[in-house]
Amino acid sequence: MTDRVILWTRVSGLAGESVEVRWRTAADRNMRIVLQQGAFRTGPHRDYTVKVDAKGLQPGREIYYQFEVGDRLSPVGRTRTLPTDSPETASFAVVSCANHPYGYFHVYRDIAHRDNLAAVIHLGDYIYEYGVGEYATERAEELGRLPQPRGRLLRLEDYRTRHAQYKSDADSQAMHAAHPLIAVWDDHEIANDAWHEGAENHRQDDGGWDDRRDAAIQAWLEWMPVRVAHNAASTRIFRRYRYGDLLSLIMLDTRMHGRDRQPDARAQATKESIDRDMRDSKRRMLGASQESWLQRTLRHAQGTLWQIIGQQVMVSPTRSPELEPLLDLERESLLPAEQLAGLIEQSEGNPPMLLDTWNGYPEAREDFLKDLRDYADNPVVLSGDLHTSLAGNLIPDGGSEAVAVEFMAPSVTSPGFAEYLPEVRPGAVRDATLELNPALQYMETDRRGWLLLNIDRTLCSGEWHLVDTVHEQNYIVSVDARWSVTAGKISEGLQPSDSS
Repeated sequence: MTDRVILWTRVSGLAGESVEVRWRTAADRNMRIVLQQGAFRTGPHRDYTVKVDAKGLQPGREIYYQFEVGDRLSPVGRTRTLPTDSPETASFAVVSCANHPYGYFHVYRDIAHRDNLAAVIHLGDYIYEYGVGEYATERAEELGRLPQPRGRLLRLEDYRTRHAQYKSDADSQAMHAAHPLIAVWDDHEIANDAWHEGAENHRQDDGGWDDRRDAAIQAWLEWMPVRVAHNAASTRIFRRYRYGDLLSLIMLDTRMHGRDRQPDARAQATKESIDRDMRDSKRRMLGASQESWLQRTLRHAQGTLWQIIGQQVMVSPTRSPELEPLLDLERESLLPAEQLAGLIEQSEGNPPMLLDTWNGYPEAREDFLKDLRDYADNPVVLSGDLHTSLAGNLIPDGGSEAVAVEFMAPSVTSPGFAEYLPEVRPGAVRDATLELNPALQYMETDRRGWLLLNIDRTLCSGEWHLVDTVHEQNYIVSVDARWSVTAGKISEGLQPSDSS
Protein backbone atom coordinates (compact mmCIF):
# COMPACT_ATOMS: atom_id res chain seq x y z
CA MET A 1 0.00 0.00 0.00
CA THR A 2 1.07 3.65 0.10
CA ASP A 3 2.11 3.54 3.78
CA ARG A 4 2.86 -0.13 4.45
CA VAL A 5 4.14 -3.32 2.88
CA ILE A 6 4.11 -7.02 3.70
CA LEU A 7 7.50 -8.41 4.77
CA TRP A 8 7.74 -12.20 4.57
CA THR A 9 10.24 -14.88 5.55
CA ARG A 10 10.37 -18.38 7.00
CA VAL A 11 12.57 -19.80 9.76
CA SER A 12 13.91 -23.24 8.82
CA GLY A 13 15.27 -26.07 10.95
CA LEU A 14 12.95 -25.79 13.96
CA ALA A 15 10.31 -28.21 15.23
CA GLY A 16 7.83 -28.05 18.08
CA GLU A 17 8.90 -24.73 19.57
CA SER A 18 8.03 -21.10 18.91
CA VAL A 19 10.65 -18.47 18.20
CA GLU A 20 10.85 -14.68 18.21
CA VAL A 21 11.96 -13.12 14.93
CA ARG A 22 13.18 -9.53 14.98
CA TRP A 23 12.68 -7.43 11.87
CA ARG A 24 13.60 -3.96 10.68
CA THR A 25 13.21 -1.75 7.63
CA ALA A 26 15.75 0.75 6.39
CA ALA A 27 16.23 3.40 3.73
CA ASP A 28 19.55 1.90 2.59
CA ARG A 29 20.78 -1.54 1.56
CA ASN A 30 23.36 -1.55 4.38
CA MET A 31 20.49 -1.30 6.91
CA ARG A 32 22.03 1.71 8.68
CA ILE A 33 19.21 4.23 8.25
CA VAL A 34 16.63 2.25 10.21
CA LEU A 35 12.99 3.25 9.65
CA GLN A 36 11.13 0.71 11.78
CA GLN A 37 11.79 -2.36 13.87
CA GLY A 38 9.81 -4.91 15.78
CA ALA A 39 9.37 -8.57 16.64
CA PHE A 40 7.11 -11.38 15.41
CA ARG A 41 6.59 -14.74 17.12
CA THR A 42 6.17 -17.76 14.87
CA GLY A 43 5.98 -21.49 15.38
CA PRO A 44 4.53 -24.76 14.11
CA HIS A 45 0.97 -23.35 14.12
CA ARG A 46 1.95 -21.32 10.99
CA ASP A 47 4.78 -23.53 9.72
CA TYR A 48 7.39 -21.06 11.04
CA THR A 49 6.41 -18.46 8.43
CA VAL A 50 6.68 -14.76 9.29
CA LYS A 51 4.39 -12.11 7.84
CA VAL A 52 4.80 -8.53 9.06
CA ASP A 53 2.59 -5.65 7.91
CA ALA A 54 5.19 -2.89 8.26
CA LYS A 55 3.16 0.31 8.72
CA GLY A 56 4.01 4.01 8.85
CA LEU A 57 6.16 4.15 5.70
CA GLN A 58 6.36 7.02 3.23
CA PRO A 59 4.65 6.60 -0.17
CA GLY A 60 6.58 5.89 -3.34
CA ARG A 61 9.76 4.77 -1.55
CA GLU A 62 12.23 1.95 -2.01
CA ILE A 63 12.52 0.08 1.29
CA TYR A 64 15.07 -2.49 2.50
CA TYR A 65 14.35 -5.08 5.19
CA GLN A 66 16.02 -7.85 7.17
CA PHE A 67 15.15 -10.47 9.79
CA GLU A 68 17.14 -11.76 12.77
CA VAL A 69 16.87 -14.84 14.99
CA GLY A 70 19.48 -15.04 17.73
CA ASP A 71 22.78 -14.26 16.04
CA ARG A 72 21.53 -15.28 12.60
CA LEU A 73 20.72 -12.60 10.00
CA SER A 74 18.65 -13.13 6.88
CA PRO A 75 19.68 -11.73 3.51
CA VAL A 76 18.53 -8.15 2.89
CA GLY A 77 15.35 -7.77 0.87
CA ARG A 78 14.11 -4.82 -1.19
CA THR A 79 10.50 -3.72 -1.60
CA ARG A 80 8.47 -0.58 -2.39
CA THR A 81 5.45 1.39 -1.29
CA LEU A 82 2.86 2.67 -3.74
CA PRO A 83 2.98 6.34 -4.80
CA THR A 84 0.26 8.90 -4.12
CA ASP A 85 1.24 11.55 -6.67
CA SER A 86 1.13 11.62 -10.48
CA PRO A 87 3.84 9.22 -11.71
CA GLU A 88 4.63 9.41 -15.41
CA THR A 89 5.46 5.71 -15.83
CA ALA A 90 5.17 2.33 -14.14
CA SER A 91 6.52 -1.10 -15.08
CA PHE A 92 5.46 -4.51 -13.83
CA ALA A 93 6.63 -8.06 -14.43
CA VAL A 94 3.70 -10.45 -15.06
CA VAL A 95 4.17 -14.20 -14.56
CA SER A 96 2.22 -17.43 -14.16
CA CYS A 97 2.57 -21.21 -14.10
CA ALA A 98 5.87 -22.09 -12.41
CA ASN A 99 6.23 -25.88 -12.41
CA HIS A 100 9.31 -26.71 -10.31
CA PRO A 101 9.94 -30.29 -11.55
CA TYR A 102 9.72 -29.36 -15.24
CA GLY A 103 12.50 -26.78 -15.41
CA TYR A 104 14.67 -24.10 -13.87
CA PHE A 105 13.21 -20.78 -12.77
CA HIS A 106 15.35 -18.70 -15.17
CA VAL A 107 12.41 -16.34 -15.59
CA TYR A 108 12.49 -15.45 -11.89
CA ARG A 109 16.25 -14.85 -12.09
CA ASP A 110 15.84 -12.52 -15.07
CA ILE A 111 13.14 -10.56 -13.25
CA ALA A 112 15.34 -10.31 -10.14
CA HIS A 113 17.98 -8.49 -12.19
CA ARG A 114 15.53 -5.73 -13.21
CA ASP A 115 15.76 -2.55 -11.16
CA ASN A 116 12.82 -0.50 -12.42
CA LEU A 117 9.83 -2.73 -11.60
CA ALA A 118 7.04 -1.46 -9.38
CA ALA A 119 6.08 -5.06 -8.52
CA VAL A 120 5.78 -8.61 -9.81
CA ILE A 121 2.20 -9.60 -10.62
CA HIS A 122 1.75 -13.36 -10.22
CA LEU A 123 -1.45 -14.65 -11.87
CA GLY A 124 -1.39 -18.06 -10.24
CA ASP A 125 -0.11 -21.62 -10.44
CA TYR A 126 2.70 -20.53 -8.15
CA ILE A 127 3.01 -24.20 -7.19
CA TYR A 128 1.70 -27.44 -8.75
CA GLU A 129 -0.01 -30.16 -6.74
CA TYR A 130 1.04 -33.25 -8.72
CA GLY A 131 3.24 -36.09 -7.51
CA VAL A 132 6.08 -38.01 -9.14
CA GLY A 133 4.97 -39.67 -12.38
CA GLU A 134 2.11 -37.23 -12.92
CA TYR A 135 1.82 -34.05 -15.00
CA ALA A 136 5.08 -32.39 -16.12
CA THR A 137 7.38 -34.46 -13.90
CA GLU A 138 9.08 -36.25 -16.82
CA ARG A 139 12.34 -34.32 -16.37
CA ALA A 140 12.28 -34.00 -12.59
CA GLU A 141 14.88 -36.67 -11.79
CA GLU A 142 17.42 -35.60 -14.41
CA LEU A 143 17.09 -31.97 -13.30
CA GLY A 144 17.33 -32.83 -9.61
CA ARG A 145 13.86 -31.38 -9.01
CA LEU A 146 11.76 -34.31 -7.82
CA PRO A 147 8.56 -33.12 -6.13
CA GLN A 148 8.47 -32.94 -2.32
CA PRO A 149 6.49 -34.69 -1.03
CA ARG A 150 6.59 -37.34 -3.76
CA GLY A 151 2.83 -37.85 -3.88
CA ARG A 152 -0.12 -35.63 -4.76
CA LEU A 153 -0.96 -32.86 -2.32
CA LEU A 154 -4.00 -33.62 -0.16
CA ARG A 155 -3.28 -32.53 3.42
CA LEU A 156 -1.98 -29.35 5.05
CA GLU A 157 1.48 -30.80 5.63
CA ASP A 158 1.67 -31.78 1.93
CA TYR A 159 0.94 -28.27 0.74
CA ARG A 160 3.33 -26.73 3.26
CA THR A 161 6.14 -29.04 2.14
CA ARG A 162 5.58 -28.20 -1.53
CA HIS A 163 5.54 -24.46 -0.85
CA ALA A 164 8.78 -24.87 1.10
CA GLN A 165 10.40 -26.63 -1.85
CA TYR A 166 9.44 -23.85 -4.28
CA LYS A 167 10.60 -21.15 -1.88
CA SER A 168 13.95 -22.93 -1.42
CA ASP A 169 14.78 -22.37 -5.10
CA ALA A 170 17.58 -19.80 -5.40
CA ASP A 171 16.01 -18.01 -8.39
CA SER A 172 12.67 -17.74 -6.59
CA GLN A 173 14.43 -16.31 -3.54
CA ALA A 174 16.24 -13.77 -5.73
CA MET A 175 12.98 -12.51 -7.24
CA HIS A 176 11.25 -12.23 -3.88
CA ALA A 177 14.25 -10.42 -2.40
CA ALA A 178 14.26 -7.88 -5.24
CA HIS A 179 10.60 -6.91 -5.70
CA PRO A 180 7.23 -6.84 -3.95
CA LEU A 181 4.81 -9.52 -5.15
CA ILE A 182 1.11 -9.09 -5.90
CA ALA A 183 -0.37 -12.57 -6.23
CA VAL A 184 -3.62 -14.46 -6.76
CA TRP A 185 -4.02 -18.21 -6.90
CA ASP A 186 -5.17 -20.27 -9.88
CA ASP A 187 -6.11 -23.96 -9.77
CA HIS A 188 -2.83 -25.75 -9.10
CA GLU A 189 -2.30 -24.10 -5.71
CA ILE A 190 -5.25 -26.35 -4.82
CA ALA A 191 -6.14 -28.93 -7.53
CA ASN A 192 -6.37 -29.06 -11.33
CA ASP A 193 -9.34 -27.28 -12.95
CA ALA A 194 -10.73 -26.31 -9.54
CA TRP A 195 -14.04 -24.53 -9.06
CA HIS A 196 -15.73 -23.53 -5.83
CA GLU A 197 -17.14 -26.99 -5.07
CA GLY A 198 -14.58 -29.38 -6.55
CA ALA A 199 -11.81 -30.07 -9.05
CA GLU A 200 -10.99 -32.33 -11.99
CA ASN A 201 -8.40 -34.38 -10.12
CA HIS A 202 -10.09 -34.61 -6.73
CA ARG A 203 -11.24 -38.21 -6.32
CA GLN A 204 -13.70 -39.72 -3.90
CA ASP A 205 -10.94 -41.52 -2.00
CA ASP A 206 -9.00 -38.25 -1.57
CA GLY A 207 -11.20 -37.30 1.37
CA GLY A 208 -13.51 -34.31 1.68
CA TRP A 209 -13.09 -31.51 -0.88
CA ASP A 210 -13.62 -28.79 1.73
CA ASP A 211 -10.83 -30.21 3.87
CA ARG A 212 -8.40 -30.32 0.94
CA ARG A 213 -9.35 -26.84 -0.27
CA ASP A 214 -9.02 -25.34 3.21
CA ALA A 215 -5.63 -26.99 3.75
CA ALA A 216 -4.34 -25.63 0.44
CA ILE A 217 -5.64 -22.14 1.19
CA GLN A 218 -4.15 -22.14 4.70
CA ALA A 219 -0.72 -23.09 3.32
CA TRP A 220 -1.02 -20.43 0.59
CA LEU A 221 -1.87 -17.76 3.14
CA GLU A 222 1.06 -18.82 5.33
CA TRP A 223 3.62 -19.02 2.53
CA MET A 224 2.67 -16.07 0.30
CA PRO A 225 3.30 -12.36 1.06
CA VAL A 226 -0.37 -11.40 0.72
CA ARG A 227 -2.46 -9.08 2.87
CA VAL A 228 -5.71 -11.02 3.13
CA ALA A 229 -7.62 -12.42 6.11
CA HIS A 230 -5.87 -15.44 7.63
CA ASN A 231 -8.96 -17.62 7.24
CA ALA A 232 -8.69 -20.88 5.31
CA ALA A 233 -12.45 -20.95 4.73
CA SER A 234 -12.39 -17.58 2.94
CA THR A 235 -11.86 -17.35 -0.80
CA ARG A 236 -11.98 -13.57 -1.03
CA ILE A 237 -8.64 -12.60 -2.55
CA PHE A 238 -9.94 -10.00 -5.03
CA ARG A 239 -8.59 -6.55 -4.22
CA ARG A 240 -7.45 -3.23 -5.71
CA TYR A 241 -4.18 -1.29 -5.76
CA ARG A 242 -3.80 2.34 -6.84
CA TYR A 243 -0.56 3.61 -8.40
CA GLY A 244 -1.08 7.35 -7.98
CA ASP A 245 -3.43 8.69 -10.63
CA LEU A 246 -1.72 6.68 -13.38
CA LEU A 247 -3.38 3.30 -12.90
CA SER A 248 -5.55 1.08 -10.79
CA LEU A 249 -4.59 -2.58 -10.57
CA ILE A 250 -7.67 -4.70 -9.91
CA MET A 251 -6.93 -8.33 -9.02
CA LEU A 252 -9.79 -10.81 -9.52
CA ASP A 253 -10.39 -14.45 -8.62
CA THR A 254 -11.73 -16.40 -11.60
CA ARG A 255 -11.03 -19.73 -9.89
CA MET A 256 -12.38 -20.33 -6.38
CA HIS A 257 -14.68 -17.57 -5.15
CA GLY A 258 -17.72 -17.89 -7.40
CA ARG A 259 -16.87 -20.06 -10.42
CA ASP A 260 -19.47 -22.65 -11.41
CA ARG A 261 -18.38 -26.06 -12.71
CA GLN A 262 -16.88 -26.17 -16.19
CA PRO A 263 -19.41 -27.35 -18.82
CA ASP A 264 -17.24 -30.31 -19.88
CA ALA A 265 -16.41 -31.43 -16.32
CA ARG A 266 -19.53 -33.46 -15.59
CA ALA A 267 -18.99 -37.20 -15.42
CA GLN A 268 -21.61 -37.76 -18.12
CA ALA A 269 -20.97 -34.61 -20.17
CA THR A 270 -22.23 -34.80 -23.76
CA LYS A 271 -22.16 -32.35 -26.63
CA GLU A 272 -25.81 -31.55 -25.88
CA SER A 273 -25.22 -30.95 -22.17
CA ILE A 274 -22.15 -28.81 -22.89
CA ASP A 275 -24.11 -26.70 -25.39
CA ARG A 276 -26.92 -26.31 -22.86
CA ASP A 277 -24.52 -25.20 -20.11
CA MET A 278 -22.82 -22.76 -22.47
CA ARG A 279 -26.17 -21.05 -23.11
CA ASP A 280 -27.06 -20.87 -19.42
CA SER A 281 -26.84 -17.22 -18.37
CA LYS A 282 -26.87 -18.20 -14.68
CA ARG A 283 -23.46 -19.88 -14.90
CA ARG A 284 -20.86 -17.48 -13.50
CA MET A 285 -17.08 -17.13 -13.50
CA LEU A 286 -16.72 -14.49 -10.76
CA GLY A 287 -19.86 -15.01 -8.71
CA ALA A 288 -22.48 -12.37 -7.92
CA SER A 289 -20.68 -10.72 -5.00
CA GLN A 290 -17.40 -10.34 -6.90
CA GLU A 291 -19.23 -9.01 -9.97
CA SER A 292 -20.89 -6.31 -7.85
CA TRP A 293 -17.56 -5.50 -6.19
CA LEU A 294 -15.91 -5.17 -9.63
CA GLN A 295 -18.56 -2.73 -10.84
CA ARG A 296 -18.10 -0.54 -7.74
CA THR A 297 -14.33 -0.76 -7.98
CA LEU A 298 -14.29 0.22 -11.67
CA ARG A 299 -16.43 3.27 -10.89
CA HIS A 300 -14.01 4.32 -8.13
CA ALA A 301 -11.04 3.66 -10.43
CA GLN A 302 -12.15 6.27 -12.95
CA GLY A 303 -9.87 8.76 -11.22
CA THR A 304 -6.93 6.83 -12.67
CA LEU A 305 -5.93 6.87 -16.33
CA TRP A 306 -5.59 3.09 -16.77
CA GLN A 307 -7.54 0.21 -15.26
CA ILE A 308 -5.41 -2.96 -15.26
CA ILE A 309 -7.40 -6.13 -14.54
CA GLY A 310 -5.28 -9.01 -13.25
CA GLN A 311 -7.01 -12.39 -13.42
CA GLN A 312 -6.14 -15.99 -14.12
CA VAL A 313 -7.53 -17.39 -17.39
CA MET A 314 -7.92 -16.45 -21.06
CA VAL A 315 -10.76 -14.01 -21.81
CA SER A 316 -10.46 -13.77 -25.62
CA PRO A 317 -13.22 -15.71 -27.42
CA THR A 318 -11.09 -18.31 -29.18
CA ARG A 319 -12.12 -21.18 -31.42
CA SER A 320 -9.96 -24.25 -31.84
CA PRO A 321 -8.52 -25.08 -35.26
CA GLU A 322 -9.15 -28.61 -36.47
CA LEU A 323 -6.10 -30.48 -35.27
CA GLU A 324 -6.00 -33.51 -37.57
CA PRO A 325 -4.19 -31.81 -40.50
CA LEU A 326 -1.86 -29.96 -38.10
CA LEU A 327 -0.47 -32.94 -36.17
CA ASP A 328 2.01 -35.69 -36.98
CA LEU A 329 1.04 -38.58 -34.73
CA GLU A 330 4.30 -40.40 -35.49
CA ARG A 331 6.23 -37.77 -33.56
CA GLU A 332 6.87 -37.77 -29.81
CA SER A 333 4.35 -36.16 -27.46
CA LEU A 334 3.91 -35.86 -23.70
CA LEU A 335 0.34 -37.08 -24.23
CA PRO A 336 -0.66 -40.74 -24.79
CA ALA A 337 -2.00 -41.61 -28.24
CA GLU A 338 -5.58 -42.10 -27.06
CA GLN A 339 -5.66 -38.66 -25.47
CA LEU A 340 -4.34 -37.05 -28.64
CA ALA A 341 -7.01 -38.86 -30.62
CA GLY A 342 -9.62 -37.45 -28.27
CA LEU A 343 -8.32 -33.90 -28.74
CA ILE A 344 -8.43 -34.32 -32.50
CA GLU A 345 -12.02 -35.52 -32.35
CA GLN A 346 -13.05 -32.68 -30.02
CA SER A 347 -11.55 -30.07 -32.38
CA GLU A 348 -13.82 -30.99 -35.29
CA GLY A 349 -16.03 -28.08 -36.31
CA ASN A 350 -13.85 -25.45 -34.57
CA PRO A 351 -15.49 -25.43 -31.12
CA PRO A 352 -14.53 -22.92 -28.40
CA MET A 353 -11.01 -23.69 -27.14
CA LEU A 354 -10.52 -24.90 -23.55
CA LEU A 355 -13.74 -24.61 -21.57
CA ASP A 356 -11.84 -24.08 -18.30
CA THR A 357 -11.24 -20.50 -19.56
CA TRP A 358 -13.84 -17.77 -20.10
CA ASN A 359 -14.69 -19.72 -23.29
CA GLY A 360 -16.73 -22.05 -21.07
CA TYR A 361 -18.70 -19.11 -19.63
CA PRO A 362 -19.72 -17.01 -22.67
CA GLU A 363 -22.72 -15.35 -21.01
CA ALA A 364 -20.64 -14.34 -17.99
CA ARG A 365 -17.92 -13.06 -20.33
CA GLU A 366 -20.38 -10.83 -22.17
CA ASP A 367 -21.42 -9.31 -18.82
CA PHE A 368 -17.74 -8.85 -17.88
CA LEU A 369 -16.97 -7.05 -21.15
CA LYS A 370 -20.09 -4.92 -20.73
CA ASP A 371 -18.87 -3.82 -17.29
CA LEU A 372 -15.49 -2.88 -18.77
CA ARG A 373 -17.23 -0.89 -21.50
CA ASP A 374 -19.61 0.89 -19.12
CA TYR A 375 -17.40 1.58 -16.11
CA ALA A 376 -13.74 1.65 -17.25
CA ASP A 377 -11.89 4.32 -19.21
CA ASN A 378 -8.83 2.43 -20.47
CA PRO A 379 -9.10 -1.24 -19.41
CA VAL A 380 -6.29 -3.75 -20.01
CA VAL A 381 -6.84 -7.37 -18.96
CA LEU A 382 -3.94 -9.58 -17.84
CA SER A 383 -4.18 -13.38 -17.97
CA GLY A 384 -2.04 -16.49 -17.59
CA ASP A 385 -2.79 -20.22 -17.18
CA LEU A 386 -2.44 -21.22 -20.87
CA HIS A 387 1.40 -21.41 -21.00
CA THR A 388 1.21 -19.14 -24.04
CA SER A 389 2.25 -15.59 -24.94
CA LEU A 390 -0.81 -13.84 -26.37
CA ALA A 391 -2.20 -10.41 -27.19
CA GLY A 392 -5.74 -9.78 -28.38
CA ASN A 393 -8.56 -7.29 -28.73
CA LEU A 394 -11.59 -8.02 -26.54
CA ILE A 395 -14.67 -7.45 -28.68
CA PRO A 396 -18.18 -8.27 -27.38
CA ASP A 397 -20.24 -10.80 -29.32
CA GLY A 398 -21.66 -9.14 -32.40
CA GLY A 399 -19.54 -6.02 -31.94
CA SER A 400 -16.87 -4.52 -34.15
CA GLU A 401 -14.78 -2.47 -31.70
CA ALA A 402 -12.63 -3.48 -28.76
CA VAL A 403 -13.81 -2.58 -25.25
CA ALA A 404 -10.48 -3.73 -23.75
CA VAL A 405 -7.30 -5.55 -24.74
CA GLU A 406 -5.77 -8.70 -23.29
CA PHE A 407 -2.10 -9.43 -22.55
CA MET A 408 -1.32 -13.04 -21.59
CA ALA A 409 1.87 -13.98 -19.77
CA PRO A 410 3.62 -17.20 -20.80
CA SER A 411 4.52 -19.85 -18.25
CA VAL A 412 7.65 -19.70 -16.12
CA THR A 413 8.40 -23.38 -16.85
CA SER A 414 5.21 -25.32 -17.53
CA PRO A 415 5.12 -27.05 -20.94
CA GLY A 416 3.33 -25.40 -23.87
CA PHE A 417 1.30 -26.60 -26.83
CA ALA A 418 4.33 -27.71 -28.81
CA GLU A 419 5.33 -30.24 -26.15
CA TYR A 420 1.90 -31.88 -26.20
CA LEU A 421 0.84 -31.46 -29.82
CA PRO A 422 3.31 -33.06 -32.30
CA GLU A 423 2.93 -30.50 -35.07
CA VAL A 424 3.62 -31.22 -38.73
CA ARG A 425 5.80 -28.11 -38.61
CA PRO A 426 6.75 -25.69 -35.81
CA GLY A 427 4.00 -23.14 -35.19
CA ALA A 428 1.31 -24.98 -37.16
CA VAL A 429 -1.29 -24.84 -34.37
CA ARG A 430 -0.39 -21.24 -33.52
CA ASP A 431 -0.73 -20.07 -37.11
CA ALA A 432 -4.05 -21.86 -37.61
CA THR A 433 -5.39 -20.41 -34.35
CA LEU A 434 -4.45 -16.85 -35.35
CA GLU A 435 -6.02 -17.29 -38.79
CA LEU A 436 -9.25 -18.58 -37.30
CA ASN A 437 -9.46 -15.87 -34.60
CA PRO A 438 -8.77 -12.43 -36.14
CA ALA A 439 -9.17 -10.59 -32.80
CA LEU A 440 -5.95 -12.30 -31.65
CA GLN A 441 -2.96 -10.22 -32.68
CA TYR A 442 -0.04 -12.25 -31.33
CA MET A 443 0.52 -15.79 -30.09
CA GLU A 444 3.67 -17.77 -29.22
CA THR A 445 3.33 -21.26 -27.78
CA ASP A 446 6.83 -22.77 -27.78
CA ARG A 447 8.90 -20.78 -25.27
CA ARG A 448 8.63 -19.93 -21.61
CA GLY A 449 9.10 -16.40 -20.25
CA TRP A 450 7.48 -13.36 -18.67
CA LEU A 451 5.53 -10.27 -19.68
CA LEU A 452 6.91 -6.78 -19.08
CA LEU A 453 4.02 -4.33 -18.73
CA ASN A 454 5.07 -0.71 -19.38
CA ILE A 455 2.52 2.03 -18.69
CA ASP A 456 2.74 5.76 -19.24
CA ARG A 457 0.39 8.68 -19.92
CA THR A 458 -0.04 7.68 -23.57
CA LEU A 459 0.55 3.95 -23.99
CA CYS A 460 0.15 0.64 -22.21
CA SER A 461 2.59 -1.81 -23.77
CA GLY A 462 3.20 -5.52 -23.40
CA GLU A 463 6.71 -6.82 -24.05
CA TRP A 464 7.30 -10.58 -24.04
CA HIS A 465 10.69 -11.69 -22.69
CA LEU A 466 11.23 -15.36 -23.59
CA VAL A 467 13.98 -17.81 -22.62
CA ASP A 468 15.42 -20.35 -25.04
CA THR A 469 15.41 -23.18 -22.47
CA VAL A 470 14.34 -24.06 -18.95
CA HIS A 471 16.09 -27.46 -19.05
CA GLU A 472 19.71 -26.26 -19.14
CA GLN A 473 21.53 -24.07 -16.62
CA ASN A 474 22.70 -21.65 -19.32
CA TYR A 475 20.01 -19.72 -21.14
CA ILE A 476 19.39 -16.70 -23.37
CA VAL A 477 16.56 -14.18 -22.95
CA SER A 478 15.19 -12.25 -25.92
CA VAL A 479 12.23 -9.94 -26.58
CA ASP A 480 9.84 -11.74 -28.91
CA ALA A 481 7.18 -9.06 -29.43
CA ARG A 482 5.85 -5.68 -28.30
CA TRP A 483 2.21 -4.61 -28.61
CA SER A 484 0.63 -1.38 -27.36
CA VAL A 485 -2.72 0.31 -26.91
CA THR A 486 -3.23 4.09 -26.74
CA ALA A 487 -5.09 5.80 -23.89
CA GLY A 488 -8.44 7.09 -25.13
CA LYS A 489 -8.28 4.80 -28.16
CA ILE A 490 -9.07 1.39 -26.69
CA SER A 491 -11.69 0.82 -29.39
CA GLU A 492 -8.92 0.90 -32.00
CA GLY A 493 -7.27 -2.04 -30.30
CA LEU A 494 -3.65 -3.15 -30.21
CA GLN A 495 -0.87 -1.86 -32.44
CA PRO A 496 2.52 -3.55 -32.93
CA SER A 497 5.65 -1.71 -31.90
CA ASP A 498 8.42 -1.30 -34.49
CA SER A 499 10.50 -4.13 -33.02
CA SER A 500 7.66 -6.71 -32.93
